[in-house]
Amino acid sequence: MANYISDAQCAVVFLVINQIPDLPSLAINSVLRNSDSPIYIGTIRETDRENLPKNGRINFVDLSSDAANLGISTNKGSYESFEKDEFFTLVQLKWSLFKKVSQTSNCEFLIYNDIDVFWLRPTLADLVKAFRNSPQSQMMIQHFSWVPGQPQLCMGFVAFRLGTFFDHLIEKAMKLHAQMLKVNPRSGDDDVITALYHEENFPVEIQLLPQTTFPVGNLLNLFSRKDQFSGLKPFHPYIFHANFVVGLSKKLIITKIAFRLHGIPFGGISIQRRILLDVQALVHRGIYNARRILKMILR
Repeated sequence: MANYISDAQCAVVFLVINQIPDLPSLAINSVLRNSDSPIYIGTIRETDRENLPKNGRINFVDLSSDAANLGISTNKGSYESFEKDEFFTLVQLKWSLFKKVSQTSNCEFLIYNDIDVFWLRPTLADLVKAFRNSPQSQMMIQHFSWVPGQPQLCMGFVAFRLGTFFDHLIEKAMKLHAQMLKVNPRSGDDDVITALYHEENFPVEIQLLPQTTFPVGNLLNLFSRKDQFSGLKPFHPYIFHANFVVGLSKKLIITKIAFRLHGIPFGGISIQRRILLDVQALVHRGIYNARRILKMILR
């Protein structure tokens, strides 16, 4: 294992609030394998904590009162997917979670990790080194930009240096998210942080993480197991983010593929579940290829 950052420096934070199976455990276990930092998991009901990994480094943060203040029901425990408007209301709780952890953890850095983001190797040492080498940097965030001058920030994986900049940013984000939801009920945390970044004219305090090693889900094809040309090797990413696909089965399938590409065991999932995912992957690939061939024939 690589050198770790001490427990006192970094808090790794998750939001687990709507009963999604498998993904939270996979994500949390990936952090447990690749760090020795404390983990803080925000929940709004006791059932949110069921079936999660058991470890002395895990601390639970009760967000039920914050949910009530935002008008979010704590009675409905079923999974809300990205396809539903309720999902975007729930993600407001990220800002409340960040604020609570910053006030109680005594850590210098806060790393937020979505439940569909998986650590492929130790990450914290290089992040902290980057913060140390760049004192003006207060935040490092994943992004899915493709047009110059139009950055699109992604809150799936983000690292903060705790302090005044962080406090002001979270307060702004909380207020802006509430305002944006009134206009568009599908305003998410990515929209909020991107809007703030643009409004502040791309402040130097916010640093964009390299897409080569902190890629979003639609970059999976860049990391091939086979050399396309002798001597050219793809970068070894720190994380894999299973976004850009909607639905639990699809997220698990693409995650299983990513784990296989990087030689990481897909532990924590039953054998029956893994076999089913393999069958679903074959069916999904078969349908995709059939549609592609049909389009070629009809041209």
